Amino acid sequence: MGVLQRFERRLEGLVEGAFARVFGGVVQPVEVAAALQREAADKKAIVGAGRVLVPNAYVVELGEHDFTRMSEYDEPLRAELASMVREHAQEQGWSFVGKVRVAFEQVDELDTGVFRVRSTVAADAPARNEHHTTGVGRPRLLLPAVGEDRERVVLLTSPVTVIGRGAEADLRLHDTGVSRAHAEVRLEGDVASVVDLRSTNGTLVNGRRVGAAVLSDGDRIEVGATPILFKREA
Repeated sequence: MGVLQRFERRLEGLVEGAFARVFGGVVQPVEVAAALQREAADKKAIVGAGRVLVPNAYVVELGEHDFTRMSEYDEPLRAELASMVREHAQEQGWSFVGKVRVAFEQVDELDTGVFRVRSTVAADAPARNEHHTTGVGRPRLLLPAVGEDRERVVLLTSPVTVIGRGAEADLRLHDTGVSRAHAEVRLEGDVASVVDLRSTNGTLVNGRRVGAAVLSDGDRIEVGATPILFKREA
């Protein structure tokens, strides 16, 4: 039995078989699995001594409708997709530099049934207690100095950090273009993402309006008139 067939078999028993009903007529998980295999093959590189390196961090870009449906089974589905990538790489004799992970990202310009895959080679994050006292290397948000306001640095130490104008926000901004609960930054392992909370003016990442997006070091988040830099590297 091949890797894709094993993936489908496991999928049938996942969430009590709900996938067959949920994904009819839209992006199918097995289509995503096949695309991840192709992405790994397309990006493989020989790094010496016969070792073939392939990406270990994958992002599946989906339209709003497909993203919403996939998100209903987010964690178990991503775990199965990552497992499938590992199995396929093992059969091919490929290797990784870090843990295999798969994330979903909403891209509003994509139609229902259409998706894209992108990938990178990303080393695992440092151990949890490394740099504990200084915060160096921890994921963080950087608000540049504006007028009399000094630069602000917010370490992301919680699974969810809410950005907004309201008193309940973790990162409170005095910006009339920002909703009370505008967006949130989520941490899951070493993967960070920003999710718009149905804000009035929307959330931008590197100039593109998003519903949700995986963040990379140096990405620029814009809420209202406030730019926020996401930083991970020291």
